[in-house]
Amino acid sequence: MPGGGRDRLDAQNRVSRFIALLLAAAAFCFAGGGAQALDYEFYRQGRETAVLVTGEFQYGDEKRFRREIQNAKPVSEVIFASPGGNVYAALAIGRFLREIGLPTRVNRGQACASACVYALIGGIFRTVEPGARVGVHMSSITGNKELLRDVTEVIRRQGPAGAKEVLSLIEQSAASVMAAQARYLVDMSVSMELMHPITDTQSDEMHWLSRRELERYNIVN
Repeated sequence: MPGGGRDRLDAQNRVSRFIALLLAAAAFCFAGGGAQALDYEFYRQGRETAVLVTGEFQYGDEKRFRREIQNAKPVSEVIFASPGGNVYAALAIGRFLREIGLPTRVNRGQACASACVYALIGGIFRTVEPGARVGVHMSSITGNKELLRDVTEVIRRQGPAGAKEVLSLIEQSAASVMAAQARYLVDMSVSMELMHPITDTQSDEMHWLSRRELERYNIVN
């Protein structure tokens, strides 16, 4: 086979493998992926209640979070221990926390990572105890059900010929996520410099922020 033909075949094979991965991700996401939604534990502190939030953020969790906080009031603070999850749910939870003026915390020996960090910085006062960990990385868009639905539809209609449209959808989604994150950091009075370790760290890796970084980016205040 001439060199040009082999190159075209290799390119088609790469596109086909890419599409297969996207379809697998879509099937995983639409099936729920076995992800665990947020869990809540309540601790009485005098006349108020501290709420420990664990598990993974999922789309729509902000509605239940609002109900749980309202049902437990008066709430003294919200403590997070989560590996992350859906970034839009975390952003909505963080905005709700700022709206009602609750402080947030990560306890010693626990971690708040990925999407969890956005919920954490929604607190009007934010505490990260010594021995606690806060981690950031680039957000993954594979859990975006709306995007995966659109991508799946393009693939079903066009097959490998739809690769360009698929890539355009992915680029638009990634840009939208980053814009939402940047606006949120500004609104929460957190330094935009935090976007550097976020965008410099792949979604399958984690940048654990040092105490100096936590203070420099105004995550702890």
